[in-house]
Amino acid sequence: MKTAKTVTTNGSWIPTAMLVCWLQTIAVGGLCYGQAVVSDSKLHAEPWQAQPALVQKNSQRRKEFNYQESKVPAFQLPDPLVSQSGKPIVTADDWGQLRREELLSLFRNEVYGQRPEINYSLTFEQVEEQKDIWDGLATGRSMVAVVNIGDRQYKFPFVLFIPNGVEGQVPAVIHINNRYFIPLEKAILENDPFWPAKTIVQRGYATASFHTSDVDPDKKDGYQQGIRAFFASGALPTSRAWRSLSAWGWAASRVLDHLEKVSVIDAEKVAVVGHSRGGKASLWAACEDPRFAVAYSNNSGCGGAALSRRAYGETVGRITSSFPHWFCEPFSKYAQRESQLPVDQHEVMALIAPRSVYVASSDEDLWADPKGEYASLVAAAPVFALLGKQSITEISMPALNAPRIVGNTGYHIRSGGHGLGEVDWNWFLDFTDKVLQ
Repeated sequence: MKTAKTVTTNGSWIPTAMLVCWLQTIAVGGLCYGQAVVSDSKLHAEPWQAQPALVQKNSQRRKEFNYQESKVPAFQLPDPLVSQSGKPIVTADDWGQLRREELLSLFRNEVYGQRPEINYSLTFEQVEEQKDIWDGLATGRSMVAVVNIGDRQYKFPFVLFIPNGVEGQVPAVIHINNRYFIPLEKAILENDPFWPAKTIVQRGYATASFHTSDVDPDKKDGYQQGIRAFFASGALPTSRAWRSLSAWGWAASRVLDHLEKVSVIDAEKVAVVGHSRGGKASLWAACEDPRFAVAYSNNSGCGGAALSRRAYGETVGRITSSFPHWFCEPFSKYAQRESQLPVDQHEVMALIAPRSVYVASSDEDLWADPKGEYASLVAAAPVFALLGKQSITEISMPALNAPRIVGNTGYHIRSGGHGLGEVDWNWFLDFTDKVLQ
């Protein structure tokens, strides 16, 4: 039997199982098999570590959750390059024709739910347009997406900014806003750090944003008011039907449908961005829709970028009990038995390959498990390599406030707590400048 392998940037071959095994040593600082790590970049002098005082504080405040690396359970990650039948995935065709579809099916059935296969039509209404804003830098539009099934309609708003006076086409960023809707006028007058539209346009991008709850209400009892109930004609969701995270990602794809019609936008260079629960949605959006060239998750944690098997900070049990509308029912069955999950979040990163993915964490947001978020990127490296793309393979995390970009992957951990601000945006746009422009 052949062994699945990945190639490092210096041309040496590493068995996939070994690279995956390295990810399990982050908690204890050792190396599997006693092998030297082949680095894709020079390590910063001080790789990030959680602040001991913060670990102690969180451990005392939330005793039912683990914040100590010494208590991370032993685990073995599922190998993204071994099929369910045990067949090694050794070619790009094997990945595209077999393994990728297997993984999509597993995530749909066990984590995010299955989107409905229902015919619908989609149109867009322009409610308002303001030209030459920001001293002529951009045109802003207030838009509404209109979903039609027979004589029924579902609508959700979004705002779009397009650079003026550009030659050729520009890339674009779609923001899944999990906090609030930012209307056109407010976005013009205030460069909101959660979606700094002016900054993004100044960097050479078009950008659009919508609010999650306008698509599917972000609450346990909001089902009947959302797009999922609309598609189901009000019937209650089945166990494996899509939930809100998938619905929000679906909406990002509908905004992309509109951007494809805007002549100044290069629809092959569109990134999807989200923070926290929006970051979970942005990753899954890129898995479901290969038109997205880049996915960016910021502080997305459990069910997003962080490895479920680490059971560090927020766990599968806690997230599925507190937010049952985010994930399909089978995911909750893996509470306190994460090792039995047939997938883990590194395979979300792998499903985005060979496109680009950027992950961000923050120093004080241990609830989202920064080490688990970074580890997912590294464990996806064999798939990026198989598809001919470079990615981060260094197991040691970068230093605080020192972004690491390798090939089609990027990562940073910044000072501060759970949030998305201009520092995060500018580091992310540095990455998209590289992979898109």
